[in-house]
Amino acid sequence: MEAEFAIPLALLALGLAVGAFLARIGAALWALVGALLAAIAVWLLIFQSQRFAWEGMGPGIVAMLFCAPLGLGLLLGAGIGCLRRRSDG
Repeated sequence: MEAEFAIPLALLALGLAVGAFLARIGAALWALVGALLAAIAVWLLIFQSQRFAWEGMGPGIVAMLFCAPLGLGLLLGAGIGCLRRRSDG
């Protein structure tokens, strides 16, 4: 595996763990709020990168490497945690 995938995969795993934990304890709403904040951050960073052309490429890269995997992990983790909580009773 290439080294450039280490940070996004680590953030995806972190989001999965936190989202699943929050859903298992009954606080899935906080995982969804976190995912919404990450989505807003991605949108704002991409909007900022488009505004300044090449000089704004850094915020776009940050959005795709840090914010997007974390938000996706939170959403997936919350879904998995809710399913496991429902199946446990």
